[in-house]
Amino acid sequence: LNIALVGRVPCKVVGKINKGDRLVSSYIPGVATAMDPLNAPPGVMIGKALQSYDSDEPGIIEVAVGRL
Repeated sequence: LNIALVGRVPCKVVGKINKGDRLVSSYIPGVATAMDPLNAPPGVMIGKALQSYDSDEPGIIEVAVGRL
């Protein structure tokens, strides 16, 4: 099990994600998805997408983690 506290790291994601989107946990354990800004409580953000992604199947993109 790897955990990133700060930096640019690979992250499993699912769904439509645009570069710059904030990411939160998805319905799939261990996989992130784009945050709905109207429906997310404070403190749930995982990181910020540095790449775009669009698939219903999990894939990997680079994410910025830490001070955003």
